[in-house]
This record gives sequence, C-alpha cells and structure tokens, in this order.
Amino acid sequence: MGLSRFAAPRPFVVTAADGTGDRLAVEGTLRTRGWRPALSSAETGLLVVCGNPGPALAEAIDTVWRDMPEPRTRASASDLEGVAGGSRGPLEMDAGMAGRADDRDGLRLDVLHVPLGPVLPYWPAGLRVDLTLQGDVVQAAGATAVDTGEGTFWTEERQAAARLDSVSRLLRVAGWEAAGERAAVLRDEALTGATGDVPARRFAAFARTVGRSRALRWMTRGVGGVQERLDEWLREIAESLEGRVHRPRAPWGEVLERLPSRLEGAGLAQARLIVASLDPDLGAGADG
Repeated sequence: MGLSRFAAPRPFVVTAADGTGDRLAVEGTLRTRGWRPALSSAETGLLVVCGNPGPALAEAIDTVWRDMPEPRTRASASDLEGVAGGSRGPLEMDAGMAGRADDRDGLRLDVLHVPLGPVLPYWPAGLRVDLTLQGDVVQAAGATAVDTGEGTFWTEERQAAARLDSVSRLLRVAGWEAAGERAAVLRDEALTGATGDVPARRFAAFARTVGRSRALRWMTRGVGGVQERLDEWLREIAESLEGRVHRPRAPWGEVLERLPSRLEGAGLAQARLIVASLDPDLGAGADG
C-alpha cells in the first residue's frame, strides 16, 4: 500500500550529538518529498532518530517514544521509505509544581522549574537547559551536556555550511520558516563544495533579505547578543564562500559555562533564541 493512501508523514526528528550528518540527510529527504517535520512528539506517530544516542539521551528519547500516539513507528535516517504518520493535537506542556518567590518588583510570583531539551526541534543536539522562571522571566539557569560526540561534522572546509546551518535553525526558532528553509538549501549547496560567484550571489541576496527584516531586528534587538551573532555569522558565511578561513566556533564547554548568565532576565521565548544563537556543537569531542 503506497504512501499516497495516507496523509503526508510529519516525522519528529531527534538528533544525537554524533548525528549531524544523518540529520542533514533526513532534512534533505523531507524537502524532496514535500514533507514537514513535526514540532512536537504529540503531533505524529513517526519518530526518526539521527545518530547514536548515549544512555542519557536514549532515556529521554524512550520517554518521548512512550508518549507518542499509536500507531507509531520508530526509524533511523535510512528507514524513512514506506512509513507514514498520523496527526494529533498540540502537546500539553507539563511543568513542576510551582512555589512562590519575590520578583524584582517585590511581588509574589509562581516559581516554575522548566527543562528545555534535550529532545526539542531546532535545538543543539545533546544539550539540556534547566530554567527557573518567575512568570515568564528566567531567574536562574543551568546547562548540561547529556550527550557528546567524538568529533565534529563541521570540519574546517565546511565552515560556510556550518554557519548556514546555525542561521537556518535560529531563523526557524524565530518563526521565519521560509528563510530558515532557504538557509538550509544554501547550506546543502555549500556542502557540495560549490564556490565562486554563483553561490556567493545567492547567499548575498539571502543575507540582504534577512538583514532588512524589521520584524527580525525588533525580535532580537537587545536579546542576549542574538542580533550581533547573527550579523557576525552572515559576514563569516560571505567571506567563507570567497575562500577565507575563520576561527572555529568556541568549544562547547566554554559556551555552556557562559550560557546561564546570558539567559538570566530573558523571557522564555527569548531564551530559545539565545540558545540558538550560541549553537554549541556537542559533537565536537568530549573535551569541547
């Protein structure tokens, strides 16, 4: 029985720290078939796991798997052919019991302890961030590497593609799906080794569109350095496509050390943007 008899599958994609290559292959498959990824596990019965999760991430994935609606299918990056998924209503977020504490204005507000990751769309693979919220404002945060790899997918010759991947996920977190998809297409072109005037011109047009977006500037202005890092990424991509080499991204251990202080005082939605703009690569070896 062919897939034409079913609604188009919406896979929920989970990536281990060593699964970047698999994730890119899955994204290419979805693009080719016109499928859209699920944004929560409750939307679908199709789970796609990219890479080889370690014990802690595997446990988190198992929890997601048990909560997915039936009938359900679990697949690897190479198993997408011939599977179909259903749909379901939006996920209801569970949170811990709320206590109370004084906020900065002296009011008594609920205190919530909310984990982000490690199973979350457009999220750095292997990362968990634990937030303490009063209202929707982060009062404290902690960052933990629950899964790491032994070597980065993003080698020196893939610098432009690496930054385009980060830009793609940041734009999707910001809600600009079309621009995020365009960045992913440019990323995949860069991975083929294409250089010269044509890739540079295509990227320049994309960068102008992103740079001129008033909505994006408004959303990211003053939010944990997000806009500044996006601008830096766009400059680095343009230069990399011209053959210039840049210093590699900061070791993930350093990023995780400074992440909590950047999150404090941010709103919950802003916290996701800040994490996306730092984009630590936990696949880059256990020592960061």
